[in-house]
Amino acid sequence: MIDNLKGTLTSAVFVIVVLLFLSFLVITPMLSMIVLAAVFAYAVCPIAKRLQPYLKFHSLAITVGMVVVILPLIAILFYSIESIAQSAPSLVAAAESINISNITSTSIQNSQQFQQHIPTGVYPYLGSISGVFEAAFSDIVSRITSYLVGLLQSLPNVALELFVFFVATFYLARDGDKLWTYVDFFIPQDKKGFFDNLFREVDNVLKSIFFGHFLSAIIVGLISGIGFYLLGYPYSLFLGILTGFCQVMPFVGHWPTYSVVAIYDIINGNFMRLSIVVILSIALSVLDMYLRPHISGKYADIHPMIFLLGFICGPLLLGLVGFIIGPLVLGVAYAAVLAYKESKDIEKGNDVDK
Repeated sequence: MIDNLKGTLTSAVFVIVVLLFLSFLVITPMLSMIVLAAVFAYAVCPIAKRLQPYLKFHSLAITVGMVVVILPLIAILFYSIESIAQSAPSLVAAAESINISNITSTSIQNSQQFQQHIPTGVYPYLGSISGVFEAAFSDIVSRITSYLVGLLQSLPNVALELFVFFVATFYLARDGDKLWTYVDFFIPQDKKGFFDNLFREVDNVLKSIFFGHFLSAIIVGLISGIGFYLLGYPYSLFLGILTGFCQVMPFVGHWPTYSVVAIYDIINGNFMRLSIVVILSIALSVLDMYLRPHISGKYADIHPMIFLLGFICGPLLLGLVGFIIGPLVLGVAYAAVLAYKESKDIEKGNDVDK
């Protein structure tokens, strides 16, 4: 008994497992950045391979690939923050001009449109809605303020996370192939079929996410930004970015942004531009119905609910990076189930042949 215990505690596998577990605990504070870096390294590698013949040095090709992938995202992020900061005074002025405090149950009841469509039996149940609007507005302002204050307080930590992200992206893109050789070494021979299927399905899922969802969102965002600019909307580029961001999420699509600009045109009485926006939104819906399944179906046909849950639950658990990591984790889990099912089907087919 004691000899068996000593043999287990001193075995190489046990020592490696303990050290890997301790290493996992050490990197836990930066785990989300490392996972995000692995995702971007997956996108950087194909670009670096194409640049390799022209740049000669592999590290230089990876650096240029990182700039090509990450720099536009950073520029979009800073532009979005700047647009929000510039538009905030206009939004506050618009909210003050509405004068929410004058909107009471009495003023609503005296409205001709309200009297035409709402029965008088509902009137006793109407309280003043000004308090509701004011409470909601103050709650939104307080949440935004607290988030900005917390962001300013955590700037040193954010800088450290970005440093880890960039370094991890570079080394994972450069030495990621070596990592797979170590993983392959620990896989038992009788399980290699399952893991081969798993890696193939994971690759298909990642391609489906990148090309089927992100690429279609970029196309819709570009078309929307150009359309908003030609139609004369303020902050057209920011609206296009926001449209592309919403487009990534299944069942949501571009409708939130287009609903806002439609309401904006209704308030300003610009019904001609409103009709053009409605036609453009319908055309983009038709384009999305064709583009997203057509591209995604080439790699992996993943149910939209998986991505919706990933986009909703990922940020709640991991913050901003959860928008990317959440769908990827659920997509990889889906790929693992597919790989396991395929392996079992192959085993059953072999048993029948015997």
